Amino acid sequence: MRWPNSLRGMMCMWFFDLGSVSFLGTAMLAFVLMLLLSMGGKLEAISMMLGMMQVSTSAAIAWQFNRLAATEWAALVPHYRHNVLIQAVFIGSVVTSISVFTSILLELPMGVELVLVATLAGLSFIYFCCRYVKGFYFSFFLFLLLPFLDDIAKQIPGPSLLIIAIAVFMVAGLLWREIVALKWHNEARSVYLNGLEMGWFWLPSFGSLRFMSYIDRFLHPANFFLGAMLSMIVVTMPIIALLVTLINYIADIELPVLFILGQFSAICCAMVHWSRVQRWRAVEALYMLPGFDGKQGMVEAFAAAQYRLLALLTLMMAVIATLVGLSNDSFTFVLWGHVVLSTFCACALLLGFGCAAKGAIHITLTMLVVVAHSIWLSSSLIAIRDGEEIIYWLFVDIGLVAFSMLTLWWGKKKLWSGDLA
Repeated sequence: MRWPNSLRGMMCMWFFDLGSVSFLGTAMLAFVLMLLLSMGGKLEAISMMLGMMQVSTSAAIAWQFNRLAATEWAALVPHYRHNVLIQAVFIGSVVTSISVFTSILLELPMGVELVLVATLAGLSFIYFCCRYVKGFYFSFFLFLLLPFLDDIAKQIPGPSLLIIAIAVFMVAGLLWREIVALKWHNEARSVYLNGLEMGWFWLPSFGSLRFMSYIDRFLHPANFFLGAMLSMIVVTMPIIALLVTLINYIADIELPVLFILGQFSAICCAMVHWSRVQRWRAVEALYMLPGFDGKQGMVEAFAAAQYRLLALLTLMMAVIATLVGLSNDSFTFVLWGHVVLSTFCACALLLGFGCAAKGAIHITLTMLVVVAHSIWLSSSLIAIRDGEEIIYWLFVDIGLVAFSMLTLWWGKKKLWSGDLA
């Protein structure tokens, strides 16, 4: 079989599938943002964009293999399985080559090592998903590695580049053996459908606790499309943050708890509208529920629920930031204000732009806000580490508050515009 034939249909397979394009779109956004950062001389943030390109592409490949395992007729179509495999290798190789070339061209310190560490993490995740189909629910946590990739690369002893390269080839060999024998799996379809509706996020169930029921009512109808998962996320995030803060205090380490909490909060807001867009047929079911005074009443109720979610996430960040400040003498009020306001702005922008989203591609574009918030917050923390003042960062945050509130107002006007009679 000739190589060009193996790439036939790649555009439809990878860029017209909602799950695949959501991850590949994030990788493309990271690439575009990396170009803008390189032109602006912000080389310290490029490493995170390189890592995001690698892990996003790996998640897209894992998604395609899951889809392949969910397709009962895959074995009946000639060369279908072979083409998916070759296309995955082609896309992964192209993205990795671009990342390595960029690291060398920009002379990033430990850049190639960081790209290989991200590649190793991505390949390991794909291998895990091939062995355990439900492992794809943990794809979100793959992105939590991004802030730590640089530190991981620096901690590898000896000839780190050689060691990481050998590890990459070893995992790639194990993965190749696994995907060549990939067969239909009865749970893969449920993972596929749940992923489209829930954004591939997994959390344990808290059951029918009275407190959870109260949170569900508090967030209704913003949680209608995502279900009880939104309440579980809101409750789980501060618990994990408190545990990490306690570990930092006891073990005298500095895990970026506020950075991670801010990213979780932003992703939480993005998931509200991801699930709304994916479950667009459920809009009429929501409209038929009692308690809404027509379509405008439903829009008003959804917008009010978004405000409550935004207030809850901001309060959560303020409380955790206060506890971190009490356990860290170098934590200033300016830093507290910057962390809280920047998280508020990111969440408000995601909720506002999400209201105007009509399809998966729009939600993918809103992920640029998550990327920008990640760079903004991590860059300020680096500035503090280097002894710089961030009072001007706080002034920008205050200006962004007004813009984000304007975005919320604009998004409310666009919510379900033309979708219901």
